[in-house]
Amino acid sequence: MAISQNTKKVLILHNIIVPYRVHLFNAMNVFYTRKNIKFKVIFLSESDKNRHWENFDIKFDFEVLKSSAIRVGKKDVFTFFINLNILKILNRENPDKIICFGWDHLASYVANYWTNKNDREFILWCGSTALEKSWRRTLFNPLVKFIVRKSTICVGDGSMHCDYLLHLGANPSKTEVFYCQADIYYFESKISAFTSIEKHAFKSNLGIRTSKLILFNGQLIHRKGIYELLKGFKLYQQNDPSTSLLLLGRGPEKNKIIEFIQLNSIQQVFFQDFVQYDDVYKFYTISDLLILPSNEEAWGLVINEAMICGLPIIATDRVGASVDLIKDGQNGYVIKVNCPECIADAIAKIYVNQLNTKNNSKEIIRQFSFENMIQSAKFMQL
Repeated sequence: MAISQNTKKVLILHNIIVPYRVHLFNAMNVFYTRKNIKFKVIFLSESDKNRHWENFDIKFDFEVLKSSAIRVGKKDVFTFFINLNILKILNRENPDKIICFGWDHLASYVANYWTNKNDREFILWCGSTALEKSWRRTLFNPLVKFIVRKSTICVGDGSMHCDYLLHLGANPSKTEVFYCQADIYYFESKISAFTSIEKHAFKSNLGIRTSKLILFNGQLIHRKGIYELLKGFKLYQQNDPSTSLLLLGRGPEKNKIIEFIQLNSIQQVFFQDFVQYDDVYKFYTISDLLILPSNEEAWGLVINEAMICGLPIIATDRVGASVDLIKDGQNGYVIKVNCPECIADAIAKIYVNQLNTKNNSKEIIRQFSFENMIQSAKFMQL
């Protein structure tokens, strides 16, 4: 499609290339192309220290900037990207609307300044909640409040994120929710092609022999609540030893976790290193349920992925997605944080109530397809 000089332009600012945002941007590209609006994504860096994704199916115009970074923390890395050429890029692209993901990079503040100076729209997309407390947040809170107030519209990944935006001073009439989501059709196509024979062989190759399997998917870091998960799993196993736990992911806590398992004589715990996005569906399809017991989690996209695959979910009330996606007794349970007994009890209820075989996770998650949300999102319009 030929684009004239008068064509409107939408520019995305995003920190790194990640699969779930690539799927979203592909859908947005289709939406804007149909409206003869130019769409481009600027990534501030290709990847980051604690990210390992590869093989992206990118179908939109994009550019990766040269960057430097300030990183804080050894176990759970926080990165502040610095792109010194961002102002030059904005002047070159001259967009009518900038959709900026997050405020933890220099580009967000430069872009906010640029849009206010040039009378353009600045959409601030928030993936944070009030529960993620840190000295960094306290230090930069005045600056964050400033950019929130100077934004045309603020968007939150979920209900907890919108509440946080309002707390920061966002205008309620100019605050919208756009639920964080995985690509439903991508996962469904993968699942439908994965036969029962293949599932059995896959599970067997992992060394798992028990009839029941519980899955954790995430970084092996302290805030994910893995030690509480292991304690709760051991409590549950006292009444049902025919259950295994699979920890999917990598991280600096792995050796300590292995030592904890050995010291506490916890049986049937399996490890699988980080897998690429193309293969993760296999682990959901052989599992009975997903547990995300984090003591701090902005959203938790693994919940979306597991629900698309039909799994019930157990997550703490500190997980952003729990408020919007988990309906107690229907597709899982929301539990208190740092509570092994709650984990054991929720696992038992999943099996007693047969939520592992019959739940409405798929029905709930299908309400939030990219296409449906994009069509109804007011901030997407020009």
